[in-house]
Amino acid sequence: MIRVLLVDDETLVRQGIRLILEASGDIVVVAEGSDGSQVVDAVRTHRPDIVLVDINMPRVDGLAATRELLGGGAFRPRVIVLTAHALDEHLYAALDAGADGFIVKDISPHDLIAAVRTVQSGDALISPSMTRRLIDRYACSTAVRANRAQEQLDRLSGRQRRTLALLARGLSNAQIGVELGITESRVKAQVSELLGALGVANRVQAATLACTAGLLDS
Repeated sequence: MIRVLLVDDETLVRQGIRLILEASGDIVVVAEGSDGSQVVDAVRTHRPDIVLVDINMPRVDGLAATRELLGGGAFRPRVIVLTAHALDEHLYAALDAGADGFIVKDISPHDLIAAVRTVQSGDALISPSMTRRLIDRYACSTAVRANRAQEQLDRLSGRQRRTLALLARGLSNAQIGVELGITESRVKAQVSELLGALGVANRVQAATLACTAGLLDS
C-alpha cells in the first residue's frame, strides 16, 4: 500500500484527490494538511511514502515545504508538487527544490493515480504538458554537448531509440505501449533498460539527452 500525505489549502480539492487516490485500491491517504508549515511534523508522525503538496498556499507554500522537508533528516519521502497553473517558473522552482514529480491539477484521475505509482517506483515525473518546456530550457545547444549526446544515442538499438523518442515527447508507459503494440509492463522493462543503456537516472534526464542530440527534430 502506498502511503500519501496530502497537503492543499482547499478542502474540496483535498477531498476530491483523496477519493481518486483511495479508489485505486493500492493508495491510502494517511494524513492531510492545509499549509506547508504542517508538512515536516506530519511526515515525522505518519512517515508517508509520498507527499503530495500544493505549490500555492497562504502561509508556507509547497516549494518552501519541499525545501525544508528534503533539506535534511534520515527519512526522505518522495515529493510531488501540485499546481493549478502550468507556469514554467513553478516547474523549475519545484525541480530546484528537489521535488520528484510536478503535475498540473487538470490531470485526469487515471493519470493522477499513475503519477503517484510512478514516483513511488523511483522514477521522476512531470506533467506531459510541461515536459517539452523543461527540455527546451535544459537541453544544451553547444556542439560539444550535442555530439556527446549523439554518441550515446548511437549505441542504442532501433527499438530503444523509438522508445526514447516517445518518452521524450512526454508519453506515459501506457501510451508508449499503444504506440509500440506491447504491454505496459513490457514498456516499463524497456524504459528501465533504456535508462541503463544511456547511463541516466530517470525519464527527465533521458528526455533531455534526446533533445540535446536532436532526436525529436529528426
